[in-house]
Amino acid sequence: MRIGLSPFATTRAAVEALAATAVAGGLDPLWLGDGLLRNPEFPTWSGAMEPFTELAWLAGRFPAAAVALGAAVLPLRDTTWTAKQAMTLDHVTGGRFTLAVAPGFWPAESAARGLDHRQRGAHLADAVAGLQAAFRGEAYEGPFVRVPAGLAPGPLTPGGPPLWLAGAEATMHRALALGVPFQASRMSPDALAPWARTWRDGGGGLLALRIRVGVAPVASGADGLDWQAVTGPAGHLVDEMARYAALGVDDLSLLPGQDDRASRETVDALVGEVLPALRSEGIVT
Repeated sequence: MRIGLSPFATTRAAVEALAATAVAGGLDPLWLGDGLLRNPEFPTWSGAMEPFTELAWLAGRFPAAAVALGAAVLPLRDTTWTAKQAMTLDHVTGGRFTLAVAPGFWPAESAARGLDHRQRGAHLADAVAGLQAAFRGEAYEGPFVRVPAGLAPGPLTPGGPPLWLAGAEATMHRALALGVPFQASRMSPDALAPWARTWRDGGGGLLALRIRVGVAPVASGADGLDWQAVTGPAGHLVDEMARYAALGVDDLSLLPGQDDRASRETVDALVGEVLPALRSEGIVT
């Protein structure tokens, strides 16, 4: 199982310090999310920045690390420019960029872009087809999306950077139909288990999860999950991540906190205790 980290903190310097600790300790890739409007869930350096731009900065600061976006809200974005940005990061990182895309969660963001939130799944499907065509160098015209042929620079990675779908159960079924990886979010092992069975029974490939984690004296609730977070002592985090691996999760994207103290304590525990224990058990290589 691969384990990466979103270096969330309150300042630029704190983000850079967290990323440095994560990369040195083997947490790779560096992940960022995507949001449009001000939202208390995502303060400035904890998810509010334009992610392609910040990922380019992180890739330049830590050239040995992979970077990933989880997940770009495609219905809110121009598909042509998203394809160009993704292919640029593919080149900038030497082929170490992953793009996960989603239909969106917040109705206010759809409204701000003049979109019917109920149609976001259809918008996502159209935009994904446009991205795939752009990565092949082809033109695409669908009900919502139009992409010209021959976008520059073209991908470095044959076929384009890895493209995943992220979201709820309907998006998982869409990923199965398309034969692309799927990233779930905010799910305890018990909640994820039936999804994982459906995924494997349907012939799905790479299965990923994006979730908050935190170190705390006492483990989180009975199902292992507080809102968007698995929390507890380092040993509890090891046990929960081992449970995810047993379900077939291939990639974990961790959000360690939104303030400097919580993020620092969590990243230190992940690098100093959790990852070594998972490596010793053969869960993380």
